[in-house]
This record gives sequence, structure tokens and C-alpha cells, in this order.
Amino acid sequence: MRRIRNSLIVWMLCSASSPAGAQTLQPDFASLARQAMELQAAGRYAEAADAYRELEKLDSTQVATHVNLAIVLVQLGRFDEAIVEYGLADKLLPNDPRIALNTALAYEKAGNLAEAQRRFAALHSASPDDSKITKLLADCDLQMGRDEEVIKLLTPIEKSAPDDPAVAYMLGMALLRQQRVDEAQPRLDRILRNGDSPEARFLLGARLFESGDYPAAVAQFQSAAQLEPDLPLLQSFLGQALLNTGDPDAAAAAFRKELAANPNDFAANLRLGQILLVRKEDSDAKALLESAVRVRPESPEANLGLAECLVGLNHFVAARPYAEAAVKAAPDSGEAHQTLAAIYRDLRMPDAEARERARAATLAAKLKNADPGPGVNTAAPDFELADAVSGETISLTQLRDKGPVVLVFGSYTCPNFRAAAESLKDLYRRYGTRAHFLLVYIREAHATDNWQSTRNSDLEISPPANASEKKDHALMCSRKLHLPFPAVVDGMDNKVEAAYNAWPSRLFLIDSSGIVRYRTRLTELDFHGNEVESVLGRLVKNEKTSAAVTNK
Repeated sequence: MRRIRNSLIVWMLCSASSPAGAQTLQPDFASLARQAMELQAAGRYAEAADAYRELEKLDSTQVATHVNLAIVLVQLGRFDEAIVEYGLADKLLPNDPRIALNTALAYEKAGNLAEAQRRFAALHSASPDDSKITKLLADCDLQMGRDEEVIKLLTPIEKSAPDDPAVAYMLGMALLRQQRVDEAQPRLDRILRNGDSPEARFLLGARLFESGDYPAAVAQFQSAAQLEPDLPLLQSFLGQALLNTGDPDAAAAAFRKELAANPNDFAANLRLGQILLVRKEDSDAKALLESAVRVRPESPEANLGLAECLVGLNHFVAARPYAEAAVKAAPDSGEAHQTLAAIYRDLRMPDAEARERARAATLAAKLKNADPGPGVNTAAPDFELADAVSGETISLTQLRDKGPVVLVFGSYTCPNFRAAAESLKDLYRRYGTRAHFLLVYIREAHATDNWQSTRNSDLEISPPANASEKKDHALMCSRKLHLPFPAVVDGMDNKVEAAYNAWPSRLFLIDSSGIVRYRTRLTELDFHGNEVESVLGRLVKNEKTSAAVTNK
């Protein structure tokens, strides 16, 4: 849409009417005005801005001066100053639709999509048949994730202009994001009829993305990027698809490309901010998450991410309204209630803290019941599996009778499991003499018979045909990752994996009584080594204390 959007932005008030009664322009004013416009036309925007400022000093009643100054300020990225100039122009020439349109565009470029959308909507209400304004409003709604509004706006236009590629593109994207694939397909076909194009490849990728085929979506997005890397939303979708294949580094690079061209992209700001937040780069994450909140103020994910970031920076007062907004927008989010409880604790608000912790516990219980795997504070399913090296049977009961158990599920083709290996080995070095670590080798996450992770470009592992091959995979995994703890191999029936709902990779901390005390997926956004260590440290300490009491 950037190419389409830019074609709509080209509008300049080179000569506008002044208010009634304005004095005749002085010769020095006219000469400076010509110079300012020549500088503007030559793309020398900073010099043009200085010239327009001088014109304002000579005569502040000229609408054209304020509007043209605003235009060059937009080109310089000084959006707030531009909006002020448009406001001055509006006072001199009230209700001029050209000024109103450019003001809305300035708000959009400034990242204040909520205000831009409000102004585009007002323009659309005044001129409902103006297709240019309708498409700009639809584009703003599309950026804000208001897909139903996009569909409502563009469906009537499509009937009168069935060959408009901008309409087909935006409508197709909104329908895809609403999972209305059958309705999106005719719009995609319409674009494809015009021949191969980056837009067509992008929409094909978006269709694959919405269906959950992320590796195929990555391939389509990358092919679209070869034709036009700056296609709006393309790098953002590519980053999300890469993230879903377990490749956060490549995803971060794609998000940065999107933001370089479009600093207001919601998904790129949010997901890159979350990646940096997990990596403890809180200061860099803060600006991104602030942008995400500015673009979609009611997003629970964005508000929660910013709240967690501010907590990491010890800015608890600043974090509070964002955590409260997240709870309001997503009252069933246990994570939001937990974050808010932690903030209330640090702000010394015990009653509010207790309320939020109770709500988080209630939601955790509901989640536990909804998850087919064992939840926190429930019994861990017992099992007996063969050691990959010795062939001896190892049972969970046998391990937990001797202390806490760190139970890890994974396979070598799971990039998230491989990425977590160093943290797991570090935990083993710290706690291996006080807790039992065990890898349960399960189904390959990305074998050659299913979709491949982009982080597995150099791996080609076929699914095991029998138990012996599965054991060989487990041995190779332990060897290549230098895992210092034993591995057992789940059966070909994947029974233990199913009991723990563990595919593609997961970690459980189990105490000596067989109760799950912590669990996590091993994705970069879910797995936090410091959290695991904190819970494991408490378990080890509690076991030691319990043993001492028993000995007495």
C-alpha cells in the first residue's frame, strides 16, 4: 500500500487564498516565496523550511505559507511541528478539505493513527463518495487492525471499481486476517490476472500465513521481497512467519526493515519489542512497545509488553496504567493480572496486590483444566522409558524419590530446544548434584516429512521408522548438543509426549512428591532461564529443609 498511499499524498497548496482583507504582498515577500518554493521543489527541505519561517515573520496571514511549511516539515520528519502549521492554516481558512486531508496524513505519519483515523472518518462522512478519502480511511483502519471496517468501507467501492488494485489488495488482506479465505480468493485472483507482482506474491504468502503454513509463507514473502522489498506490511508479515518457524534473529531483521520504512507498523513494533524484552534489552524494547501502544492504544499485548518493560526498568509508577489497561482489555489474561500484582506489590498496595494475585490464580486454574498436559500444582504423569545409552528403564518415580526433577522434552530438529540447550547445561552445572535432569526425546519437530524451520536449512532428518532409529536420533542430539544429563526415548506411540502435551518442546519442574511446580514452552518468548532457576532453587532449598527436618 505504500506505493498506492504515496500516490494519494501528492498535494501541495502552492497558492492559496488569504483571508478576506489581507494586505497585498510586498515585493520582498513575493521574491522570498518564489525562493522557498524553488527550494521545496528541489528537495532542499531544511532550507525551504527556513525560508517559510522568514515568510511567516513578514506576514503570518498567508495560508499557503503555513501549508507549504507544514509539507516540508513532514518531509523532514518533524510531524508535530507540521501539525501545528496545519492548525494555523485551518484557523485562517476554516474547514478547507485540503488542509483537513493533509492534517490527517500528518497525524498518520506521526504514528497517531487513532487521531488520523478520526480525521479521515470525518472527511469520509462529509464526502462519502470520494474514493480517495475512502481508501485512505481504509488504509488507516487496516494498519490499526480494524479489518471489519476495511471490509465495510471497500466492498461498495469494489462494485463500482472492480479493477482497482488498491481496493483488491486491502480488501483481500482484511478478509485473510478475518480467516475469510474463500472470500479473499477472488480478490487475489483479480490481482494475479494482471500478471506476477509483489502484491500477488504477498497475498499468496498471507493466505499461507493465515492457514498456519509458515515455512511456505516465508518462501512467498521472500519472493515478493525480491521484487519489492519495501512493500508495506511485507517485512512485518515475513518477520511474524519467521518467528513462527523458530527463527527470532531473522524475524528481528525483517521487523527492523519494516520499521525503517514504516515506523508505525504495529506488529513489527510489538514483536520486535517482545524479542528485545526477552533478551533483557529493556531500553531498546521500550521505544518499540511505546510505538505499538500509540498505534493501537487498546491492545492488551502492547500494553502488557510495555508494562513488563517498565517493570524491568524499575519504573513501577509508569508501568501501572499500562498493566491496568491490559487487564481491562483482556480480563482473562493471567499474565496481565500477575504483572499488575507485582506492580502493586512494589507500590505497596497490599489489598490491590492480593486481589490481582487471587484473580491470576483463578485464571491459572482454568488454564490448567483447559490444557491437556499437566498443569502447575497437579500430579506429573509417571512413565517408564529406556535410557538411550544403556537401555535401562528409567521411571519418573525412581528419579523424584531422590529429589526434584528437571524434565525436558524435545528433539534435535526443534530450533527452540537447541537454542535452550546452553541454558539447560548451565542449570545442570549449578544444580546437577541436587536435582535430576532428564531429556525425553520425542517426535521430530521439523523432520523432512513436515514443514521445515528456517533455522534448519542445514538439517535434513527423516522421521524415525522404528524405535531403533528414534534412539539413534536421541544419541545424535545428546552428542551434538553436548548434553551432560541422560536421555530416554519416548515410544513410537508418543504416549509420554501426549500425556505431557509436550510437542514440539517443553520443560517441567517436578518436586519429590511428583507435583508439577513449573512448566514452560521453550520458544524464545516463553522460555526464561532465570525463572526456571528461581523455581528450581526454591525446590532444592525446600527439599534440603524437608530432609533436615526428617532426619531430626
